[in-house]
Amino acid sequence: MSLSKSVLAQGKRLLMEAALKLNASTRSLNALSLRELAREAGLNPNTFYRHFKDFDELGLAIIEEMTQQIRSPLRELRRKAAESVVPADSPVVTWQENPRLNLARAMQVNRETVKLFFDYVAENPNAFILGIRELHGASPILRRALRQVMDDFSQDMADDVRELKLMPELTQDSLYDIAETITREMFQLSMEYIEQPERREQICIKAEKMITSLTMGSAVLHGHGAILMGALQTE
Repeated sequence: MSLSKSVLAQGKRLLMEAALKLNASTRSLNALSLRELAREAGLNPNTFYRHFKDFDELGLAIIEEMTQQIRSPLRELRRKAAESVVPADSPVVTWQENPRLNLARAMQVNRETVKLFFDYVAENPNAFILGIRELHGASPILRRALRQVMDDFSQDMADDVRELKLMPELTQDSLYDIAETITREMFQLSMEYIEQPERREQICIKAEKMITSLTMGSAVLHGHGAILMGALQTE
């Protein structure tokens, strides 16, 4: 990277970090002033337009970066967690054949992905504060972008649950509905996780129980109660 490109990249990074800090401590992005943002970033106000045409574009850059950092790792972790219980090269065992084994896989994936999600929240609290705030904020552009992010996370989850067979057989629409509810609840819980550090262990447990209730409850409603009862039976 040339020196000029390096300087530009640094300026963009400083503006994004300043926006996250100000958004978390004060108000939404579009309520910030250019001078206020530039002062926090330690830059000349005119520098802003070398990187962004407006505050919406700045917000979109932050949202895109956050999505890139967590979306693929979540999908990869689901696979690794499932394979930690049943290796990838093992014969496929259906829920009907061994419900206890499949429930163990589902619970392991639940624990591992909840932990990864909240670890990322703890490392990037300002990004989640921005996301929650702008999801209900004044900018329709940012609201649409954040809704799309949540839709993408939900679709990833539904696809992974189906591919990894983490639930008894359901329609794709049913899986998506469950995943959409879980995604929205997890993003809401992220604020509790940020604001109540003394309760973080309890919040993780709460999230795990919520996911289990939604997934297994839906399976029962779709006629798989007998399979789940078999999974819960002791030797």
